[in-house]
Amino acid sequence: MAEVNGSSDLAYVVHTSEDLGRYLVAARDLTPGDLVLTERPLVFGPKAMLDPEAIMPCVGCYKPVLTEAGERCAKCGWPVCSGNCPGLKDPRHHAAECAILSLRPECVVNDMADYYRHDALLPLRCVLLQKTDPEGWNNLLDMQSHMESRIPGTEAYDEANEFIVEYLMNNFISKLDEKQRKLHNITSELLHRICGIIDTNALEIRLPEGAELHALYANTCKMEHSCIPNTKHTFSLTPKDRKDLYKITIKAVIPVVKDHHISTMYSHALWGTQARRQHLKDTKFFACKCPRCSDPTELGTYLSAMKCLGDGTNPCDGIHLPEDPLDDETDWSCSKCPAKVSNSQVNMVISQMGEDVENVLMMGGSVTVLENLLFRLSTFLHPNHYHMYTIKHSLVQLYGRQPGYTSKEYLEKKIKMCRELITTTKTLDPGNARLSLYNSVLQHELHSALVMKSKDSNDDDLKPLLTEAKLAIEDALNSLKDDMEETSGKKLQSVIKDSKREFEKFCKQKKMTL
Repeated sequence: MAEVNGSSDLAYVVHTSEDLGRYLVAARDLTPGDLVLTERPLVFGPKAMLDPEAIMPCVGCYKPVLTEAGERCAKCGWPVCSGNCPGLKDPRHHAAECAILSLRPECVVNDMADYYRHDALLPLRCVLLQKTDPEGWNNLLDMQSHMESRIPGTEAYDEANEFIVEYLMNNFISKLDEKQRKLHNITSELLHRICGIIDTNALEIRLPEGAELHALYANTCKMEHSCIPNTKHTFSLTPKDRKDLYKITIKAVIPVVKDHHISTMYSHALWGTQARRQHLKDTKFFACKCPRCSDPTELGTYLSAMKCLGDGTNPCDGIHLPEDPLDDETDWSCSKCPAKVSNSQVNMVISQMGEDVENVLMMGGSVTVLENLLFRLSTFLHPNHYHMYTIKHSLVQLYGRQPGYTSKEYLEKKIKMCRELITTTKTLDPGNARLSLYNSVLQHELHSALVMKSKDSNDDDLKPLLTEAKLAIEDALNSLKDDMEETSGKKLQSVIKDSKREFEKFCKQKKMTL
């Protein structure tokens, strides 16, 4: 058993198997809130912004910078927030890479996204660990790269080759003199391996001002994936000690029995099984076989279930589920009639519906537009399907708030919808590992609807409504307890706290003790 952070009382033990590689198991029984591990990143680097021609992250502090502002690093010419940015002289940020980037001293103001490729900075920082942090470099090389799945001709290899490897080799590494080449030892093969390590192991960190980073952690990377994870991780974004910047803290969120596997999640908890498994195959190069993926009903939530349309002559009210959810070519069979649908047909329908949902949400769908889409999709999808969940999650934030949708009928619809969505959310994520914000929003919307309904209720109905409203607002706040480093978590907590104060005032007026 290895020691971490100087502690011999570790919460985990590292095991190895042919199927999983290295993974963590609980060294003792863990209860929710118990610390599993905490560690500083080996290395981190910025991702490109969504519109890199207009906005780029400062290479020193990652603050988004308008490209037209024109501030540049005096040595290498890369966009910065200010020439005095402390990160420019910090070897963990820009200082080490600046010497390499300075080999191409020319600056440009056009086609900046192609000229300044921020996605290439993390691979460069990784290879520079050879010189700046030999121990960290050895830890990095110990990580899985899945190079056997990233051979020339694969999408992963070709993308890395075009956008990272050739960019770094042609613009910078090829300009190193012989002495520098021996010092740094950077080859195309090594960069490809580093790209594989990053794709397989890097975690994403969202910064308050909008930029995103990728970071690598020596021990966290050993945690296996599960679509029902038993841990949650948070990042230190404003530490007292600057050395703890982006330090990760991993806690148990549900009980973990000694010798049971400790897991995290590398996919989206609100995607259906096929979408999650495909994403993991494409990005992490493994096929998930966790209990949720293995269950056609996804733990009884029916998050991927389709409605049966019958055999063409007789209607049917059954539901279609995959016969074997771990088989990519499985048929989907009906629970009531002999009708079957091929996996390719299901994928085609789900893909088209996903585009419809995405387009409506991008346009900021109104209640009418969302309700029409919900009605149309309900012909084909189970009420709990993840596309239906997405639409309903938007609707409950509009019902009871938008003019014209505050009637008793809409409040009842909102309450019913919130309760159903909360049940699904808690089944998929009982410990708020990945869906804490979703749960918090739903609990807050349930609370507000119950309070509105109580204002028109008689005294006999008042206490049950307000009791449920109290439980909902408390759950909403509790869900956010580990999200205070996130801007979205802070904003949501502020709104919910205001609602709680108003609720307590209302209960006092009604002389109601709960």
